[in-house]
Amino acid sequence: MSTLGKIEQAAAGLPMADKESLLTWLQAEISADKESTVPAQRIPGLGKGQWWVADDFDAPLPDEFWLGEDA
Repeated sequence: MSTLGKIEQAAAGLPMADKESLLTWLQAEISADKESTVPAQRIPGLGKGQWWVADDFDAPLPDEFWLGEDA
């Protein structure tokens, strides 16, 4: 059963006042979820100096990497 189906089934036996409260809560959760999915504006330079590229970044990997220790 889907999540929506479970919510509908659970809400079916509630009194009307509780159904209204549940609906209000669900609407608040949905709107809060939509607001949190909006990406924040990026600020250039915040991570400056936090990472680096190793000098041997482009060096070939050893055979053990590709074939395992037993190669």
